[in-house]
Amino acid sequence: MNFVKSKNTFLVICFLLCFSSLTKAQDGAKLKGLVNRFYRIMEGDSAKPRKNYFFTLPIWAVTPETGIKLGLSLGYMFRLGDKEDTRPSMVRVNTSYTQMGQFNIRPGVDIFFDENKYNLKAQYVYNDFNEYYWGIGNQAADSAKELYDFQQHKVNARLTRQVLKSVYVGGQLMYEKIYDTRFKESSLTPSSSTTGINGYDILGAGLALAYDNRDNIYYPLKGAYVEISNYWFFRSNLGHHAFQSVTLDARKFFCLWKENVLAVQAYGSFNEGDVPYRQMGTMGNEMIMRGYYNGRFRDNYFASTQAEFRKTVWGPLGVVVFGGLGNVGSTTQNLLEHIKPNYGFGFRGTAIRREHINARIDFGFGEGKIKGFYFTLSEAF
Repeated sequence: MNFVKSKNTFLVICFLLCFSSLTKAQDGAKLKGLVNRFYRIMEGDSAKPRKNYFFTLPIWAVTPETGIKLGLSLGYMFRLGDKEDTRPSMVRVNTSYTQMGQFNIRPGVDIFFDENKYNLKAQYVYNDFNEYYWGIGNQAADSAKELYDFQQHKVNARLTRQVLKSVYVGGQLMYEKIYDTRFKESSLTPSSSTTGINGYDILGAGLALAYDNRDNIYYPLKGAYVEISNYWFFRSNLGHHAFQSVTLDARKFFCLWKENVLAVQAYGSFNEGDVPYRQMGTMGNEMIMRGYYNGRFRDNYFASTQAEFRKTVWGPLGVVVFGGLGNVGSTTQNLLEHIKPNYGFGFRGTAIRREHINARIDFGFGEGKIKGFYFTLSEAF
């Protein structure tokens, strides 16, 4: 579950949701004027729009494994250079603390340099947290579920350069350390043969190739995004496991009429070698296979596809419906066995009109009684 409330966007979205039903009444024009006033407060007027935005996002969540979680997300959105077609950049720091004493912090950047010549993505993660673990494979039983604690340091960075129009090529690095893993004393999992289950260190480098001609990175009406990247993880003083991974992410957006969009995506993660369990392909989060707990199913291979219809209802308000299929497996052939479905619906409210950044609420469902609720910013893909 993911519940996020924003000091700026929350007021706007609540206002829009509470009064959207009045748009068909005689005072619809007055409502539209009030909405425009809210956006002017956030964005500035049309004659002098703001180029930079600060975000202060309180984070609140309640889950069985954490109790009450409180936190803060600080963000700064800006553009480098004077060119209007330079894409927006973001610097963001998320941190939270839970009722059960867990803590995490995740600073990250996504920066487009002048005229989009270079793109830098980087993130550091520290977790002193917990999560559920069901084991490995696409038939992991519900009865295998157990909660464990762990600590984590993770750093990843990618720098790509535009070599042709809409084509980016570059390199990337990743380091991850999982340690102080703690299962219940009665658990047999720590003595299992699962790679890295009692902690691990990995260090890897790789290449990334991306094609991106979307008209907007936060709410594309048309265009495509295709990325293929890989890592070679090698044994060293900082890494104790050798394996390879390849990730494919392909998205296509079709503008049907006005701002109504059909978005489709195919995603795959393929790993070979001595793969630690948290580096395996995992099914389920707020972006892919919504409804499934992140890691409910995990294995060396993961593949999924999804489609989402995004409809504008009125002005800044919209709805979506989505559905998909996905699976994990120990081999590519295994991916065709016990394929998992997901489906759901959601609501949208535009938080920043200039960048078309939406606040979204999604309800996702999977096989059996699997379900998830997500409240966050930006589209799933």
